[in-house]
Amino acid sequence: MKAVIFDFDGTLTKTKKGSNCWYKIWEYIDDLEYDSYLYNKFKNKEINDTQWFKLIFERYKEKNVQKKYLENIALKIKLLPGTYKTLEQLYKNGIKIFILSGGVRQIIESVLNREKILPFVTSLESYDLIFDKNGKLYDFKFPCLHNLENKNEYIDLIKKQYHFSKDEILFVGNGANDEKAYLSGAKTLCINPDDTDINNKTIWHNSIKNCKNLLEILKYCDI
Repeated sequence: MKAVIFDFDGTLTKTKKGSNCWYKIWEYIDDLEYDSYLYNKFKNKEINDTQWFKLIFERYKEKNVQKKYLENIALKIKLLPGTYKTLEQLYKNGIKIFILSGGVRQIIESVLNREKILPFVTSLESYDLIFDKNGKLYDFKFPCLHNLENKNEYIDLIKKQYHFSKDEILFVGNGANDEKAYLSGAKTLCINPDDTDINNKTIWHNSIKNCKNLLEILKYCDI
């Protein structure tokens, strides 16, 4: 194995079902009802993903979301036990570590920095909320391929950039938004499933239904 690619919310973190970085922001600003309203519009195909995220950004500006909010949210996020030791082990064995997350970069980086894990990570791809020098939200940035639902496309980029074969990559995720990873040909592992069928062996080659410690994944990493 030459690379392990992780989802973040619910994969590296201990979180309740359906709770991700975005949910935590909506919860923090006490606007979950509007979150549900936008999600239902997207789900019913009344808006596309670009429109959805732009509406989120506009609402966050209205609510005066600030950088310190994300820092406070990050303080409450707990990583799955064994995360540091697992990533350290992968790093020491020369295995590159990537994170592909539909979450918010500032929150993810803050958590990884706090746990002294960020130096192990080769690349982090996620959405960006951009703040000015006073910590006030003023811009929004999509990931390089725009839609992180298509994680297979990001994995294909990693394969091309680092000259990895599909058999040299393991993708670790937990939910429906990770299901397309298998289309890249990478090996897939589902841990602590949220809204996905771990019995679908086309999508998930292996699974750990109740992963209590991330060290459990190492047997799938060929080290």
